[in-house]
Amino acid sequence: MENGMARGEIGAAERRKMPAVPRPHAPRPLLHRKRVLIPGLAVLLAMGYLGYVAFSGAAMYYLTVDELLARGAAAYGEDVRLSGKVLPDSVEDDPATNTLRFSIADKKNTTGISIPVVYSGVVPDAFKKDADVVLEGKLTTTGTFEADNLLVKCPSKYQARSDGGESADDEHRPEHHSGKGSK
Repeated sequence: MENGMARGEIGAAERRKMPAVPRPHAPRPLLHRKRVLIPGLAVLLAMGYLGYVAFSGAAMYYLTVDELLARGAAAYGEDVRLSGKVLPDSVEDDPATNTLRFSIADKKNTTGISIPVVYSGVVPDAFKKDADVVLEGKLTTTGTFEADNLLVKCPSKYQARSDGGESADDEHRPEHHSGKGSK
């Protein structure tokens, strides 16, 4: 029983052609790992492509009227967001076809240049003459902007009214109802 060997087990490991101490497993060759590697790469590439497609459409920068017209012929047919102010005397609503036609210009309208817009769809409640809007669509070769989406920018609720009267937010202030306000 010397060295843990009993009953003729001397050299038993040699007879079985196995080392007395087990060797660590050798890494599997690449051919055996293909079952996991190829589908994993396919999933990773698909997720990357879907992320690119999703973010490229959402990362659209909006242009002003002057910036869009400065692009010239390159602007035609390109999906863009267009920002501007609705010209008050240009609004024409056709409820029968659910079509809204109006013109927009830069917010300060210093150049006097405007673009006619055609929008078919539900008009937001906040839309009014002289509103700030953001449009998503394409400029046609006729110079008309065909809008797919119409977004109305809301003015800041802390902005003072130009006529000096109370704003709509004034009636929600505590001092308005307590009698300690300006009335």
